[in-house]
Amino acid sequence: MTAPGLEQLCYEEQQQLPLTSKNAAIVEGGIQFTGRLHDCYLANLHLRLANRIIMRVGRFKASNFQRLGKKISAIAWELYLPRNTALAMHVTSRHSRLYHKDAVSDCCREKIAQRLALYGLETGTIGSGAVAQQLFVRVVDDHFTLSLDSSGELLHKRGLKSHRAAAPLRETIAAAVLKIAGFTGNEQLIDPLCGSGTFSLEAAMLVKHIPAGWFRDFAFMTWPCFSPGRWHHLRRQSQEVMTAKQKPQIFASDRDEAVCAELRDCVERYHLADAVKVSCRDFFKLDPEDVTAQSGLVVLNPPYGMRLGQRAEAAELVTELCKKLKRSYAGWKLALLVPEASFLDRISLRNLTRNRLFHGGLSAFLLTGRI
Repeated sequence: MTAPGLEQLCYEEQQQLPLTSKNAAIVEGGIQFTGRLHDCYLANLHLRLANRIIMRVGRFKASNFQRLGKKISAIAWELYLPRNTALAMHVTSRHSRLYHKDAVSDCCREKIAQRLALYGLETGTIGSGAVAQQLFVRVVDDHFTLSLDSSGELLHKRGLKSHRAAAPLRETIAAAVLKIAGFTGNEQLIDPLCGSGTFSLEAAMLVKHIPAGWFRDFAFMTWPCFSPGRWHHLRRQSQEVMTAKQKPQIFASDRDEAVCAELRDCVERYHLADAVKVSCRDFFKLDPEDVTAQSGLVVLNPPYGMRLGQRAEAAELVTELCKKLKRSYAGWKLALLVPEASFLDRISLRNLTRNRLFHGGLSAFLLTGRI
């Protein structure tokens, strides 16, 4: 599952993984692919643009609850649901005789519990300390698709940040911005309005070849069919290609001393200081020559009016940003996020490519090119 508009990029990313099959296709809301269970491990570990990875465990047709119950009972739930599992059900139904979502959910819960009881397993309740597991049930024209959430928390939660700043950007969107802007991991990067440091942390993981899910756990790790040996083997393979840097090539700064201190602590805690240098600087007083002699990519997600201030202030900020970029960053590649089309008229930079992104239910425009 991906954010709208990122399906093609996620497909290209997925095709680069050493999966057992290249059988994949772009579908509504993401991509679908087939493979073995360890391909699920690989996708969760490595994909930077996916929001969640769900695994289909059942597809069938049922137009009444008796048949639905039989089909649910035939699925080997004991392979995926450990003892004391708390199921969170998500049911959608369109053009189906079984349109009552609560009734569908109750039927699924009952039959799953009965199946697990045959193996001496019981289900739990949410909030009781039970193992949480999401199950997605999609019904279209009486055709059911049942999918287990293999990820757990959304994949933009990399396991790095315990700190927060105002108007944070999701890591999956930051990864997409870097990809679209052409960041390869070999050039310098300046993140001069870093906030919580999402761009800088994503870039550091790319530069050091650290997988997106390296610092977190996943829902599939609780499944009875989970193979710890296979998982540790995949992690060892990833660790073998990780690199240490001679000196930082990512420069994060912000005028807020508190968020800079939190980001610096995060960088040091996760051993990213060889790639990222954090300083407390005002963007309008910072020149790239202050931190690097080489040009590269400057990436900005400014605190626009709809989030942190008034609209008029945000419009004026865009104008001043462009003046500063032309004055100090000539020759640099740019990735600049603006929140709406009306702001585009304020962009005085030329020959920039526009891409539309969706973040937190809002659409934004990404401008990329060379200053």
